[in-house]
Amino acid sequence: MSLIERQRGFIAEIAADDDLAPSSPGMAIYRNAYRARLADALAVSFERTRRWVGADMFDLASAHYILSHPPCSWTLDAYGERFPDVARELFAQDPEVADLTWLEWHMQQAFAAPDRGELTPAMLAGAELGESDWERLELLPAAGLAFRPVACALPTLWSALADPAARPLSPAAIEPAMLLVWRKGLAPHYRLVALDEFAALAPLLDGASFGEAAAQAGEDRLDQFGQWFAQWLGDGLFAGLRLAD
Repeated sequence: MSLIERQRGFIAEIAADDDLAPSSPGMAIYRNAYRARLADALAVSFERTRRWVGADMFDLASAHYILSHPPCSWTLDAYGERFPDVARELFAQDPEVADLTWLEWHMQQAFAAPDRGELTPAMLAGAELGESDWERLELLPAAGLAFRPVACALPTLWSALADPAARPLSPAAIEPAMLLVWRKGLAPHYRLVALDEFAALAPLLDGASFGEAAAQAGEDRLDQFGQWFAQWLGDGLFAGLRLAD
């Protein structure tokens, strides 16, 4: 048997479910340790989710995830990437669980994202852009920026779960909105954005120029677009600017 065959067999036996008995006492110990390390990594990455659903339910979800999603990266920091998808399936009757896992994951990803700087209002003013420059202006998204549609008051639940002793109520339903996550300075941030505001922001995040995004917003909403743009700058949603050719 070649080395690569031995390695593949070893990995397959470690990741196998309990229907496949371990080949030796040593393998049984190693398999248990392997699962325990992955379970610990998930508990750290999704601390608030574990608090919300309860340790027993979370541990069952973790066991399912460990068997169905073996690690595929060199670092455990990346291990929970698919956990929100599994949470959506396992907690289909409690949709806030998948939203909560998504927020936990992306808050961590934003914190660890490569630095991209921050475009401040003062920096934009100092660029001394002319009218034609604004038409060609493109804005770079902030570090770690991600977004997801939600329909519950997730920020309220997130804040309440920061206290291990808290027993928060189920989050209230809200009008569908977009939840944004990004990093500003050294800290991850999040904010609920109404769908009409996000519809105006999305073209900028997709690489459209300021002129194109303003045109899509509509001439009758230019004042509103300007107010939103000032809010986005203040929030630190952009990392920099460039002028399209």
